Amino acid sequence: MLRFLVLAVFVVSSAGAAIWPEHLATYDRKSAAEVPATGLDEYGRDAAEEADYGAFKVQASRYKDTTGAYAASLESSEHPLLVGNYMITCSGKCPKNLASLADALPRISHAPMPLLKSYLPAKGMIAHSERYIMGPAGLHANLPQIRESAVALQFGTEGMTARYHSPKGELVLAVFSYPTPQIARQQTGPYEGIPGAAVKRTGPLVAVVLPPDNGAPADAAEAQKLLSQVNYQASVSWNEPLPLVIKPETAAKMVLGILTLAGIVLGFCLVSGLAFGLLRLVARRFGYSDAGTALTTLRLGGK
Repeated sequence: MLRFLVLAVFVVSSAGAAIWPEHLATYDRKSAAEVPATGLDEYGRDAAEEADYGAFKVQASRYKDTTGAYAASLESSEHPLLVGNYMITCSGKCPKNLASLADALPRISHAPMPLLKSYLPAKGMIAHSERYIMGPAGLHANLPQIRESAVALQFGTEGMTARYHSPKGELVLAVFSYPTPQIARQQTGPYEGIPGAAVKRTGPLVAVVLPPDNGAPADAAEAQKLLSQVNYQASVSWNEPLPLVIKPETAAKMVLGILTLAGIVLGFCLVSGLAFGLLRLVARRFGYSDAGTALTTLRLGGK
C-alpha cells in the first residue's frame, strides 16, 4: 500500500512539473505549477507550465505542432519567444540564451513554421494585426463577415489575416489555404458573394480584401493593388540525393580518370621492374650470385 502511495505522489509531482527541468543551466528551479487552459483552444495546446528560477520566471505552453504555437503567439500581448512548438514568456533577469536552453524541453518539434505568413504583403501592414485562423472560433472572432460555409473548414482549411493602411482607408486582407487548387477554385464563388469584398485565387490560395469595420465599402483600386501582391509560389523540398546523371562532360572525366589510373599503374610496374633489374646488376657487380643455390627437384612420376 505504501509503495502505491509513493508511486502516486511521484506521478502527481511529475505531472505538475512536466516541462521545466529542475536545473536549467546554472539556475535551480524553486517551484513549478501547471497553467490551466482558459477559454476555447483551437490551436492544440498540449500542456503549459510556469516555473520560478529565482532570478527570473518563465512560462511555457506546448502545442501539438509549430502552427498552433505560432497562431497562439499572434494573440499574445507579451511578445513571446517561439521555440519549435513551444511559446515561452519570461520575466525578470531572463538569460540571453533562453532560446537555446528551451531547445532541450521535452517533446519539442522543429517542424517548419506555416508558410501562409509569407504571402501577406509587408508593405502597409498594421503592426501586430496578424491573426491565424484554424477553426470556427478564430474565424468568428477575427473575420465575422465571412461565413463558415465559404471557408469550408472541413477540408482542413487554414487562413491568416492582417489589417493594412491605404490612402483611401483601412483594409482587411485574409488569405486561405486549401489542399488543392481545384478546391480553392470551387470556394471562390462564396467569397465573391460577400458584400464589398474583392477576391483573388492563386494556386491553392484564396485572398480576400474586406471593407473596414466602420461599414464603408473598400476602395476597389486599393483592394486590387493589395491583392496583386498575393501570389502563390510552389516550393518543393527534396531530402533525398539526386540520381546520377551521365552527361558528356561527366563521361569524359570518367574516361580520363580511368586512363590516368592505368598510366599510374603502368608507371609503377615499369619503375618497379627497373629497380629490381638495377638491384640484380649491383648485386652481381659486387660478386653476389644465386647460381650456387641448390635446386630441389621433386619427382612425382613414381619412378
